[in-house]
Amino acid sequence: MKKRRNWQPVAAALIVVMLLASGILYYMAGRHHTSSSILQTGQQYTIFQCPYGERKTITLADSTMVLLNSRSNLYVPVNFPKTGRNVILDGEAFFQVHNQGNEAFVLTTDKLKAVTIEGTFRMRSLEKQSGATFYLLGGAALVTKSYHSTTDNQPENLLSGEMILANKDIDLMEKETFPLAEQQDCLEGKLVFNNTPVQAVFKKIEDWFGVEMELRGNDTPPKGVSGEFHNGSLQEMLAALGDSVGFSYRITREKVVIKF
Repeated sequence: MKKRRNWQPVAAALIVVMLLASGILYYMAGRHHTSSSILQTGQQYTIFQCPYGERKTITLADSTMVLLNSRSNLYVPVNFPKTGRNVILDGEAFFQVHNQGNEAFVLTTDKLKAVTIEGTFRMRSLEKQSGATFYLLGGAALVTKSYHSTTDNQPENLLSGEMILANKDIDLMEKETFPLAEQQDCLEGKLVFNNTPVQAVFKKIEDWFGVEMELRGNDTPPKGVSGEFHNGSLQEMLAALGDSVGFSYRITREKVVIKF
């Protein structure tokens, strides 16, 4: 008679491997996307996501145009806009909102809520960060804190060229002004440099793609950068700049490392 092989240890080992693999996949999936903390319970959402180092254009069912920035998530109720024009953002995006029978368009983040009938604006509010900014490029908007404040819950009425600076940790919301041209270039997918210092160039790229950049080395070029860049990926822009300015780069999941 043939001796029967005991498969139990092998089976147990396979189960352990499968559990570990599924756990790793679950962990990696969580790194790519985590649900917003302010989603309504029981509400189903269509989720729009933009990959790292890119920007994505979306047209919503009410004709609102959205330019979603890198590593940003936009949550749109599945019944949008039949039961209201309300969306949730975790990240950064431009919005071009059109008048639809004077029905308000409401954008909510964990720090700010913006209401407009018609307007063009940029919102940056990441749930993992304490700060938020709102820029109004055209039209009018009413902006309030999206959470209850113990010190100030008064709304701010904004017109074109006005912005909001907010910080949830210190319970701050202030109205300021900003240069329209720079934000308009960003909306149109255009970065313009005119003898711009290298440090300022990388700051603009950080804002453009919503990424963190780390500069290494002591030999940053003293001359400024001139040129115009149109829609393209982060890698394409860095490759072009690296050739002309003289640096190497490495794109990781957390940041971009620039080495001179």
